[in-house]
Amino acid sequence: MTDKNHTKFEEKELRFRQTLSALPDGVVLLRKDLVIQWMNRIAERDLSLDPEKDVGKKLTDVFTNPEFIQHIQSERWKARQLIDLPDGRVLEVRVISAGKKYTVVVTRDITESKRIDDFRRDFVGNVSHELRTPLTVIQGFLELATENPNLNEEDRLHWEMMLEQAERMRALVDDLLALSRLEQDAAPASRELIDVDEILEEAAAEGRMISGGAHEIKITKVAPEGILGDFKDMRSAVTNLVTNAVRYTPKDGKIELSWEVKDDHGILSVKDNGIGIAPEHIPRVTERFYRVDKSRSRETGGTGLGLAIVKHVLFRHQAQLQIESELGKGSTFKIIISKARLAPPINSKDLLSGTAPGSTRVLGV
Repeated sequence: MTDKNHTKFEEKELRFRQTLSALPDGVVLLRKDLVIQWMNRIAERDLSLDPEKDVGKKLTDVFTNPEFIQHIQSERWKARQLIDLPDGRVLEVRVISAGKKYTVVVTRDITESKRIDDFRRDFVGNVSHELRTPLTVIQGFLELATENPNLNEEDRLHWEMMLEQAERMRALVDDLLALSRLEQDAAPASRELIDVDEILEEAAAEGRMISGGAHEIKITKVAPEGILGDFKDMRSAVTNLVTNAVRYTPKDGKIELSWEVKDDHGILSVKDNGIGIAPEHIPRVTERFYRVDKSRSRETGGTGLGLAIVKHVLFRHQAQLQIESELGKGSTFKIIISKARLAPPINSKDLLSGTAPGSTRVLGV
């Protein structure tokens, strides 16, 4: 390399490091053997590193947090890792492979944002809990009022409208409490042996009740394998998908439920021929209160929280939600169950006796 080319290379490297130093996030450049090559000032602060002493050492020797060491050694780097530091701070850490020779660790101090999120979650949970009792009382008196045989038609209509809104508020409070519970408990779900056929039957029944006979809801395929998870939460997730399909499928539409196992994963699908979802909306439909068609969801009693609940349930089951949709033709929501959560084919006799492998409850009784 000529002196001129060498000088240009050094200038580019200097500009690159100056850019990284100006970032609001911490950056640590490592060799593939995790030896520290360079770090910016934010990384020094976040990881309590000393550039004069620690460059040339393995990062796992100078930053000995067990959660971080386990994460970086696992090489499962797609997901972020949250680390609680002894001084009370919370770090978000991402590990990125940078070619064949280098690895980059990016850190972000999220202490304040996590505190705000925790406050918001606690506030929503507490308020929802406090609203539940008065709403139950109001709903009860409204139900009694609508049963009064002496009401004229106009008064009865008004009482029924109030009851409908009270029921809607109760559904919203219930969903907020469910979401708050799921957010507070990020631990992996239990490993009960779940009969998927039972979940599909109950979700289909709920969908038919909401539909009132306006849709054809059927189960098309059920594989014999079960799922290892939390029965109540998985039932809630599938029921939310079915009721969501009912709300966004016009009268006389079709909704199909299925469960199949392919290769090393299971696929639980809810398919409809409803209005569909435009591509730009699909990444956001699991956000709380996000509605593709606000007027339609409100008309049919949706709370705007169903898919957010589904997302959190699947996170606890190490499962994924895939959405396939086309405007005017319908949508298919697929719950992808990993091999680790699949159970061997379920025998009905084993279920009744409670002796099926991994079972912790009697199902199908």
